Amino acid sequence: MIPSPRLRKVLLVVWATAAFSTVVVLSSSAVPPLVHAIGKVLPLDAAPLAYQTYHFMRDEPASLDVSVNLYVGEWNEFLFETLLGRDENGDLIPAAAERWETSADGKTWTFYMRKTGKWSDGRPVTAYDFLYTYRRSLSYETANPYAAFYYDIKGTKYYNQNEDADPNTLGVRVKDEYTLEIETDHPAPYLGLILSYPTSMPVPRWQVEKYGTRWTEAENCVTNSSYQLTEWQTGSHMTFTLNPYYDGPLKGYVENLHRTFRHPSAANLLPYENNEVGFANVQANELRRVQQDPILSSEMVSTPADGTWYVFFNTHEPPFNNMKVRQAIAHAIDRDTISNVILRGAATPAYSMLPRTFDAHENYSYVQRFDPQLARRLLSEAGYPDGRSFPMMEMWLRQANPETRLVAEVIQSMLQEHLGIRITFRSADYPAFTSNMFNWNIKLGLVPFFADYRDPKNMLDMIWRPGERGRSRHDYTNKAFGRLLQEADREADSVKRTNIYRQAERILVEEAGGVFIYGPVTNALYKPWIKGLKRNKFGGKTFSFTDVYIGKEYLELR
Repeated sequence: MIPSPRLRKVLLVVWATAAFSTVVVLSSSAVPPLVHAIGKVLPLDAAPLAYQTYHFMRDEPASLDVSVNLYVGEWNEFLFETLLGRDENGDLIPAAAERWETSADGKTWTFYMRKTGKWSDGRPVTAYDFLYTYRRSLSYETANPYAAFYYDIKGTKYYNQNEDADPNTLGVRVKDEYTLEIETDHPAPYLGLILSYPTSMPVPRWQVEKYGTRWTEAENCVTNSSYQLTEWQTGSHMTFTLNPYYDGPLKGYVENLHRTFRHPSAANLLPYENNEVGFANVQANELRRVQQDPILSSEMVSTPADGTWYVFFNTHEPPFNNMKVRQAIAHAIDRDTISNVILRGAATPAYSMLPRTFDAHENYSYVQRFDPQLARRLLSEAGYPDGRSFPMMEMWLRQANPETRLVAEVIQSMLQEHLGIRITFRSADYPAFTSNMFNWNIKLGLVPFFADYRDPKNMLDMIWRPGERGRSRHDYTNKAFGRLLQEADREADSVKRTNIYRQAERILVEEAGGVFIYGPVTNALYKPWIKGLKRNKFGGKTFSFTDVYIGKEYLELR
């Protein structure tokens, strides 16, 4: 039977489609997929394995032992795998624990670990490794500046603050070799976020006990993540390669990570423009040039940061024990000028601790608004009319780069102009600044805090809760503020809890426990050959050492 013209057309389409599909299958099978050393298949647009090295620049770390002191070794979070991880939106995902559950009352968390997990020396990763890590990092001896981070865990505060405390009183227990249980004093819905933070990274007990503080040196360092440390050339660089024993869900794509010891801001954008690195943060003094450059501007991604820059005080000693002095300073600073003129739009004015990315954020611009006339009146009422008799003050800066120094100098000028207050500066490195801040030795300082996790407890409770010298970041004290933070701890309803934090923050803002200056906007450049960036729910792109890979565009540079 001869098919009708209509049927002939249909058959032709079917035959053509089948033929095309055959060609596609044959051509696809002709190019084998890229599979790296530990079995991860790279995307089709990835460059050959020989080019899968990610280069980046940071300061040389003092150590990699961040579970006891985060500040000594930042930007090495890819080396150790925590119980849980976070995705591009900050939501929890499995890591060393393949699943977890919480009790009905919200106080007990149970983590079921991956039974095939191994350290880079082939030993199994077990619940005992995490038990040892928490007992070590939260002990009195370590004086861990992040210990208060974990005070919601039952027994942690006492254990951390008492030299002879029994480790068994800590609410962390091993149920069996691959099951860990953590008990809190009250419902703590954010505990999983804390346990995904770098300070919760496990350490290899046998290496710590054998080598002491030298356990993180290249020849002694044992890791449990997708990467291992293979080279540390002091003063030059570090090299990381794939861990052959890692079989978890967060395998990295690139075969090597290469960290050059140089602070990115010190080199400006030259390494990026010379294709030495594929990523660079844009400093305020470079922003206009980038915006006007057609190529660089197309490679820039802007994202509001989970952080706030603020001025803090020693509120227990004159002159800052007088609330009106602090309020005067709050009203004498023009945040719009700092954000939009000095920082050229790389920031937004901040009038509270919680940034805009937090659900609990409130607009308190009317409380700490720029009002020089009110500022002068408050200072006069405090006993310092036109700044007379006000002592010369020293403002501490933490490892200040040119941008930070510029902002500090603008604040210096504003306080001189509007209040007659004169200040000088002292710059200190991370360890020195942190030690003096926690010991309340700094009368006046400018510092940022970037959220460890997106919950108001992190930026209000951890930073501002009344505490003890040597263990608390600031000395600001208000009984109502403290009671509200305690009430928030006990509240399980998320809406009520948010409202409690808002009430607490209002007290902090009104009393000028801190003077909030700006919220940073992260402007970053990514080369077209840097792949694996994920767009989050806030519209920004997120970077992860386990997601990044080098695209075929890189071959055009060779």
